[in-house]
Amino acid sequence: MTCGFAFYFSGLEWVTNTIIHYGNLPVWLSYVVLALMAAYLSVFIGLFAYATTLWSRGNDFHFFLLAPLVWTSLDYFRSSFTPLAFSWLGLGYSQFNAPIIIQGAEYTGVFGLTWLIVYVNAAIFYAAQKAMARQKLLAFLGTAFLLPALWAGFGWQAYPATTTAMQEGPALRVALAQGNIDQSEKWNPAHQEKIMQVYQELTRAAALGKADLIVWPEAATPFYMGRDPGGSAQVLNLAKEANTALVVGSPYAEFKEGRRKLFNSAFYISAEGEALGRYDKMHLVPFGEYVPFASILFFVEKMVETIGNFGTGEEARVFDIKAERFGVSICYELIFPDLMRGFAANGAGFLVNITNDAWFGDSAAPYQHISMAALRAVENRMPIVRAANTGVSGVIDRNGAIRTTSQIFKKELIVASIRPNNGPRTFYTRYGDVFSWLCIASALGLALIFRQLERRI
Repeated sequence: MTCGFAFYFSGLEWVTNTIIHYGNLPVWLSYVVLALMAAYLSVFIGLFAYATTLWSRGNDFHFFLLAPLVWTSLDYFRSSFTPLAFSWLGLGYSQFNAPIIIQGAEYTGVFGLTWLIVYVNAAIFYAAQKAMARQKLLAFLGTAFLLPALWAGFGWQAYPATTTAMQEGPALRVALAQGNIDQSEKWNPAHQEKIMQVYQELTRAAALGKADLIVWPEAATPFYMGRDPGGSAQVLNLAKEANTALVVGSPYAEFKEGRRKLFNSAFYISAEGEALGRYDKMHLVPFGEYVPFASILFFVEKMVETIGNFGTGEEARVFDIKAERFGVSICYELIFPDLMRGFAANGAGFLVNITNDAWFGDSAAPYQHISMAALRAVENRMPIVRAANTGVSGVIDRNGAIRTTSQIFKKELIVASIRPNNGPRTFYTRYGDVFSWLCIASALGLALIFRQLERRI
């Protein structure tokens, strides 16, 4: 657990920037929060050490077999379940920049890469632990590394094949508007006109670049779309003027029975200036957009000023543009594989991600965030376009290659062509995390087998 704590404490240090500057908490308390977060995540490292040690029962070979299965099972659990699910800094994402290695994710998801990394390290550890004769050592390593070799061989074939397939089919020009609006200005009425001028300028420039779709970042409008008649009309008229469809990130308020319910939303507006639909964020940020276990942690909301009380979206909506279909994810929804495959399963040929990473400051977080998109693109074999308020905005191809990225904290416009995937859905899109569940079943099965073997001895 100590190793895990040090890893997460250093890797997530950017959290303190958000807490200090936007949560209005003192510096020392921000590091207490970071320490609690690192401690929670390190529990899974501790569980890995405990389970593999207990179940392998002192047998190094049993440890070699169990280690990748147990680690992957726990990584899947901490990334997918409970209100505190958080896959940031998962082992599999470390390979985002290794195009040959990540191709297998279209079958296993990112957790297949997690298994592969731990498997290779466990094999090396086992070989180092055992005093084997040279011939035996080579035989073990040759056998053990057959699976990684097959994995790499698949990637060697799949990467160029996918790259070639990306050149087929009609192209769609997408523009990503990075407004670079400072957090201190976003909800200050004195800056509303200035903010809209920034996005008007970027939108008109994108229209000149012959864009088919223009994307604004998360919460780009300094008003509630659909509730502010003047501001909403301004956006609709801008789409009509540009004669280009818009995806606009904006908060939305819904009133039912006299109560207001807030949503973090994305609006889809046609080139004719008509609001065609809205997607509401489904996976909210705990302690940022809502308080988990609110009946127990009722005091937290009073401590942190920026915590909202947002409603949860109910559907992975897919929108139409020309002959193509796309889904929109908001902020860190991009890091949840199962949520993103929902858009692909519903017929999306490409994915739009809108985010506001200004919260993280000039840190590793914006780069960590976009790196995870590479795995989502491969898992579902669909391109991803990402508009971030302060960066990193960019385009990720369906082979996982990240291209045409922006600089952080700079106003930019990216116009790029993509080719949506209208072909067959991937194994991962159709069946989800089958591999992860196989790891869970295999880990438990081996634990029972090893226990029975020990009893017989």
